[in-house]
Amino acid sequence: MADTSSYLLAGGSAELERLRLQARVWEPAAEALLDRIGVQVGWRCIDLGCGAMGILGPLSRRVGPQGHVIGVDTDATQLAAARAFVQENHLNNVEILEHDAYHTTLPRATFDLTHVRFVFAPVGRDAELLQEMVALTRAGGVVAIQEPDATSWQCYPAHPAWDRLKEAILVAFARGGGDFNAGQRTFGMLRRAGLKDVHIRAAVVALQDTHPYKRLPIQFATSLRKRIVDGGMLSEAELGKAIAACEQIASDPETVVMSFIVTQVWGQKASH
Repeated sequence: MADTSSYLLAGGSAELERLRLQARVWEPAAEALLDRIGVQVGWRCIDLGCGAMGILGPLSRRVGPQGHVIGVDTDATQLAAARAFVQENHLNNVEILEHDAYHTTLPRATFDLTHVRFVFAPVGRDAELLQEMVALTRAGGVVAIQEPDATSWQCYPAHPAWDRLKEAILVAFARGGGDFNAGQRTFGMLRRAGLKDVHIRAAVVALQDTHPYKRLPIQFATSLRKRIVDGGMLSEAELGKAIAACEQIASDPETVVMSFIVTQVWGQKASH
């Protein structure tokens, strides 16, 4: 997570659990991304806005004892959770630091890989964040971004309550300065920033039975409740009905959910 003063989603234990679930659900996609990048033993890597887990585990395993991984966040709850995760899993090559992802004050041009996941979408400030990522990366190193694209985020069979809740979430992100569809523009961002050999891949997760990630729209809508209601997107009653209907969808083994797309882009910082 980035600077909490502008972070769109509510903090606390609910957000902590959402981030832990998120990390577990998307870990296979993160592993595939790191395979494509070719992360090596001995690399120095940084995960900006790592939250409770980020991709600290996959990075730790790949860089080995000779490597070093830094996780950065500003939220006290997330930092404590990340440090506990590191300790419980004996990730001795991982260090958790309190820094603003947009202005870390960490040494420039020292990381082989600089990574963010789901930081552009809730906060925006694209230019600032990308500038910091490039500055932290050594010449020839890799900048990698994972962000959502809501195009595929649907339930089958379709349900109007799902559509209403999804639309309210996307509008709430936009009105708060974020963009849930940030993944649609990250490839172009890296190209325009002068990164070389820019690549893209996409990941989608199919959710069935009573998988807890089927409840993601409910979690988002609960965190964004005040913004949704105050912004006139849904009344309290309408929001309550939509959430209740989506709870039924999430618990119905006959209904499947397709996740949003996670767009993964990466490119190499030019050598001078």
